[in-house]
Amino acid sequence: MPRNSDVTRNRRPRPGIAVAVLGLTGGLLTVLGGCSPGPGTDLAAPAGPSASAGHAAWPDSIPRTGLTKGMVLPLEAYMETYPESVAIERAVQRLETQCMARYGFTYRPTPPGAFPPPNNDDSNMARRYGIADPAHAAKYGYTIGDENDVPDSGPRLSTAEISVLTGRVALRPNAAKAPSTYQGKSIPADGCQGESVTRVGAAVDTGLPGRLDYESLTKSQADPRVQKVVGAWSDCMKSKGYTVDSPLNAADLAPHSSGEAGSAEITVATADVNCKQKTGLVKVWFSVESAIQRRQVEQNHLALQDVRDRITAAVKASAAVTG
Repeated sequence: MPRNSDVTRNRRPRPGIAVAVLGLTGGLLTVLGGCSPGPGTDLAAPAGPSASAGHAAWPDSIPRTGLTKGMVLPLEAYMETYPESVAIERAVQRLETQCMARYGFTYRPTPPGAFPPPNNDDSNMARRYGIADPAHAAKYGYTIGDENDVPDSGPRLSTAEISVLTGRVALRPNAAKAPSTYQGKSIPADGCQGESVTRVGAAVDTGLPGRLDYESLTKSQADPRVQKVVGAWSDCMKSKGYTVDSPLNAADLAPHSSGEAGSAEITVATADVNCKQKTGLVKVWFSVESAIQRRQVEQNHLALQDVRDRITAAVKASAAVTG
């Protein structure tokens, strides 16, 4: 989606596993935890808090409240969902932990699912057209509320641990390759990360649905029906004392702070949602964009289905690892 202020401010990146490994795609699988030298005999699961911590706060697969309630765009059927990314990451972590133990390291990554994002997939449906929930606006303004924060990166890894985990000399994309052995033991070509991701089939480029999703939102903004309803929304906002050309820029009107939303922000957000409701903006925009995405699916069906099939296969393989 376009990185407008509202969406950017309120959409944390999900920890998706697909295509996120050094050496396989040039990306970097996030290391949210650390290692320590040791016998590595506990192979049942990564250490730390419960892997299901925060499950109740996981994002809804379909919006249950607000003006986007029940709305699902066609491309969402092909996107990796948050539960799928957690299932895959959990299996990858299990395998990484076992692999690192072979080299004498106790690997303690942050359990997946403990710090959920506000969006279930890349569509960010609940806030796709800006804030759209009256109750949320009245309580939290443009902030995401009291959902979990992204955890700190955790303890730093030693050079040896990085080499064994990633097969590279540093935790950054395109880092130089590490030595091929550690204390006489051969290291997998892309480290324990690469070995684990490959085993569950998670090295999948899931970007196509997201790229098409971005294109559909951009195209929809040029549609006369969307422009008309956005104009009506803008007029409504002007009648309330706010000058703004697009709902995707409305959050810029509010004075932001690092803490809870203040009364001024809540007032702007409430007016924003009220004007969306009055003009029917969300329904019109969703209808226009849905038609665009249906055409995209028709034109890219085989490639999209391939992405979906690979994600499904990775989830199935992950279940075999975690039980």
